Amino acid sequence: MSDRHEGRQALADKIRDEHLHGSGRSKFVFKVLVALIAVVAAAAVLWLQFATSGTADSDVAAPQNSTEQFGFLHTSDAAAGRNPVTVTIYEDFLCPSCKVFHDETADYLAEQVTAGTIDVEYRPIAFLVNASPDEYTQRASNAAACVADLGGVGAFIAMHDLLLANQPEEGATGLTDDQLTEFAEQAGVADAVSCIADRTFESWAAQALDAAIDADVTSTPTIRVNDVTILRSADGKETMPGLEEVQYAIEQLAE
Repeated sequence: MSDRHEGRQALADKIRDEHLHGSGRSKFVFKVLVALIAVVAAAAVLWLQFATSGTADSDVAAPQNSTEQFGFLHTSDAAAGRNPVTVTIYEDFLCPSCKVFHDETADYLAEQVTAGTIDVEYRPIAFLVNASPDEYTQRASNAAACVADLGGVGAFIAMHDLLLANQPEEGATGLTDDQLTEFAEQAGVADAVSCIADRTFESWAAQALDAAIDADVTSTPTIRVNDVTILRSADGKETMPGLEEVQYAIEQLAE
């Protein structure tokens, strides 16, 4: 185990113990994800097929306004001169739990970004390829990248919210390219039609998935606060965190 990993676990254990024994707000606890979550074999095969297809080219075009970590950083002028906490969200636009997390935490996260307390880095990945018969998860990730490339991070966030608000069911037909183009227009980008139709950033999105796998992301959403993976733990089960867990982690790590 690396020193960096040990340090993250020690920090997560500290947050866990303080939240469980000190705050009295709930019995939910935090811990770093230290083992891979089991995946259905068929899902893993399709996932890895997409992740390893054509991603070796280091010259793949990246969308403008993306980070080196294949994300889109939402920050504000209020963060200047401060040391904001970074909340990283790995998500798939087809993932129902990602929509639940977004619906529960979006207002709070936006308020904290505006205040300069946090930065939020969205890292969309095409994770649920086995549940996307018309490759919607890949197409949605590409469409969001197109909007970021042409309209900036603000437009990306608007597109991100539209995609989650209009999320199709897993295993069903997803939004068409025409519908994705309409949402891009609503997000403020009127010239995304060719980028969406041509899947301009599909190879970049595949590299984003590779990077997520390398970062030990095994489910969506994966939420990290200053590189500490946050989970809700109750009755011996670990699940996606909610507003309380994220808020508590931000408060502790901002100290």
